[in-house]
Amino acid sequence: MELNAILYQGLVQLNRQSDGELGDRSTYVGSSDVADCPRKVVLEKLQQSQPDLSTLIRYARGHLVEEFLLAGLKAMSQARFSWKYQVEVEHKSQPFKAHVDFLFEAGDVIGVLEVKSTSGIPREPYEGWLEQLHFQMGLVKERSPEKKVRGAIFAMDLGEATVKIFEGFEYNSMIYENLLLKAKHIWDCLSDPTLRPRTEKGHLCAWCRYRPDCPAFDSAGIPELPAKEEFQEFLGLKEQRKNINSELEKLTEFFKTGISNTNPDEKKIRVGETVLLLSTRCSKRISPRLKEDHPEIYAKYVTETPYEVLVVQN
Repeated sequence: MELNAILYQGLVQLNRQSDGELGDRSTYVGSSDVADCPRKVVLEKLQQSQPDLSTLIRYARGHLVEEFLLAGLKAMSQARFSWKYQVEVEHKSQPFKAHVDFLFEAGDVIGVLEVKSTSGIPREPYEGWLEQLHFQMGLVKERSPEKKVRGAIFAMDLGEATVKIFEGFEYNSMIYENLLLKAKHIWDCLSDPTLRPRTEKGHLCAWCRYRPDCPAFDSAGIPELPAKEEFQEFLGLKEQRKNINSELEKLTEFFKTGISNTNPDEKKIRVGETVLLLSTRCSKRISPRLKEDHPEIYAKYVTETPYEVLVVQN
């Protein structure tokens, strides 16, 4: 038996254990479903097809990051908060539920933490991540209406050994109601096969098994440019730039660490005749809470300037 086949069978077994904890996912709409493309979710639930190897690896990678945090929480001797792992929260009347990775509680505040393992941490959380978190916060709020519900996303890139926390999110009734409508649309399509589920483009479309006949990527009516060689060169240069940026970041961290270890007080070192120094700079960032808490101020002072970019739809 080939090693790939052995690996696949092992990951299938691990995934079955996880699915056993989640129950029969065809009988409800989960928070990860709401965060995904409705068409993909409906087809997966109706066909109940087995995930491919790359998908199973991503699942296992996510569980591994959860285990890191779980081990850290278990090692804490004292904490000012209580916590639970893998908490199931259901809607009061609809077949909607969420399995919250970590649930924290302190006083009148409940914290929802969604854990993500990703290849390359984005500057801002993906829309699907936010939808999943807001849906979870909404279900928790329904269960505990007297509590304040806040949320955060913990993202880890295992390959680069980097982490980032996106925080400051709070329960928003308007966002939650819109997500409930999306969940209802998915459930209606599951209940009535004659209904056509909507499509939503996202950063994972390139890995979707239902991509070939997806109406969102129907290019039959788009004019064709005879430039295949130039396009392949373009893709190659993009990949080179990605690799160069990755190596540049590694070398930057190497020199930063060297300065911190060698001359932490003056924050400078010399390489030959060239002096390298650590300089602190500040950047301004608009919190996502501004739009939620003060939409009129956000609309008045935050402007968007359009610009053109070349997007490659694989």
